[in-house]
Amino acid sequence: MAGIVGTTSKNRRAVEAMLTRLKHRGPVHTWIKKGDVATLGGCLLKSEAEAETRVHATGGDGVTVLDGHLFQGEALLTNAAEVILRSYQESGVDLPQELDGDFTFAIATGSDLMLVRDHIGSHPLYYGYQDGELYFSSEAKGLLDVVTDVKEFTPGQVFTLTSGFQPYPKPSEPVPSFETPQQAAKILRELLQTAVKRCMSDGAVDGALLSGGLDSSVITFLATKHRPGMNTFVVGMSDQGDMPRAREMARLIGSNHHEKICTSDDVARVLPHAIYYLESFEDSCVHGAVAHYLAAEFAAENGATCMLCGEGSDEFLGGYHELKQASSKAEVDEATEYLISNAYHTGLQRLDRAFNAHSIEYRPPFLDRHVTNFCRNIPHEWKQFGPDKIEKWILRQAFAADLPESIAQRIKAPFASGAGIDKVTREIVEQRISQEEINRDPQAEAGFRFNSLAEFYYYRIFKEKFPDPSYSKLVIRWDPWLRC
Repeated sequence: MAGIVGTTSKNRRAVEAMLTRLKHRGPVHTWIKKGDVATLGGCLLKSEAEAETRVHATGGDGVTVLDGHLFQGEALLTNAAEVILRSYQESGVDLPQELDGDFTFAIATGSDLMLVRDHIGSHPLYYGYQDGELYFSSEAKGLLDVVTDVKEFTPGQVFTLTSGFQPYPKPSEPVPSFETPQQAAKILRELLQTAVKRCMSDGAVDGALLSGGLDSSVITFLATKHRPGMNTFVVGMSDQGDMPRAREMARLIGSNHHEKICTSDDVARVLPHAIYYLESFEDSCVHGAVAHYLAAEFAAENGATCMLCGEGSDEFLGGYHELKQASSKAEVDEATEYLISNAYHTGLQRLDRAFNAHSIEYRPPFLDRHVTNFCRNIPHEWKQFGPDKIEKWILRQAFAADLPESIAQRIKAPFASGAGIDKVTREIVEQRISQEEINRDPQAEAGFRFNSLAEFYYYRIFKEKFPDPSYSKLVIRWDPWLRC
């Protein structure tokens, strides 16, 4: 995905500096347009270079820059930025609720500036003020040495110079109805088939993560219907866990499968880089970021530029074992909403930063608007089913006939656990820090108490990269029962 930046000041050097810090999000081409009230900039990935109007466009007195995707029917629009600008000139601030896609974008005209982030928060945006002028950037690191109080742009909001920050309505559209689990599973399958087709419709997708878990197996199974023999990738610390399941699935779908067994030295090497790109020190997010960083690095080394992944299923289909701790439906609903509404700065942040660190565009079909809207209507007892509360049960039912039983019935495990990377990461940390150190300094800014020795160590690395206290305040706890 592209990196986008901008400011209401006349400081072009600041825009150039922000783009330099985001070069990994678009190493192919950098673009800056100075307007009457704002200067916008963007950088393009290789997968976007042949369709630049997907990312930026000018027309009349307006200019726009986009990080994300727009769809029309079953097609991904390769002129999305042009469509946004033209639609804005017709609809004004009502534009966001009309759009089908995942996006963050900016529009500058001769009299106003508009910033928009979709309701899920699929693509990041941060902002701050300096000397009364607004600055914004796809990643918080873009604002280093530019502003002194960095904030995250809340999903589902629109900002204009005239009206400030305002929430905008979610798109209103009919959701398929069902009466039985079998009907719901059939509809879910059809929606995912369409979501994958939409993600691949422009021909840019050239790979997918395949961990051998349920989510990535579903996505790659559907993807190879459109691109037989596509590249799939898996990393791990040994030929156990994810490796044999991914290999089994790759044989079934006939993908061109790539495996890498990583070492402790690999983990130690990338750990500080993963934390820098992630912009967090929360331990579970860091573990996942290290795993995704290594996977994206491996994919990039093998030529991948645009990849599918299974992110989003756990939040919307009851994939987290932590939900089983709830003692009532109200607690389940509250915890589920916490996981969904905070995914943008936990799981999605991890995914976005790891892939973009290696200049790879990612596309998560489970976060297609039509899929997520439908999943919200599925009863939780069909997501975590029976006395054992089998996670993502309805998804298992939808693809039971297509997947090996070892994968269709595989117990959910976090990517870092399945790859064995979280265990190695903790072992590395334990050699470098002691319990006495965390006892002397048990919390970060804003009362964030460290959950482990590893988290304390990650925080030290984080503060070396981001010394300003406002960056620490952006970090939240992933686990709904340990929220901070």
